[in-house]
Amino acid sequence: MSFEWVSYFTCEECGLERPSPEVPYDRLGYAVCPSCGAETRPAVSATADASSLADG
Repeated sequence: MSFEWVSYFTCEECGLERPSPEVPYDRLGYAVCPSCGAETRPAVSATADASSLADG
């Protein structure tokens, strides 16, 4: 008897839950909700400004 672990994607915008292999990913590897199109990219902190994100 074999067992296969399946990870799930849950959209924080619309609540859709699907197995991860059924969810499309953008070119950077972040999941995109197939229902509402919300992306799961990490948010930039509100205290960061453009000058603190780049060197020099």
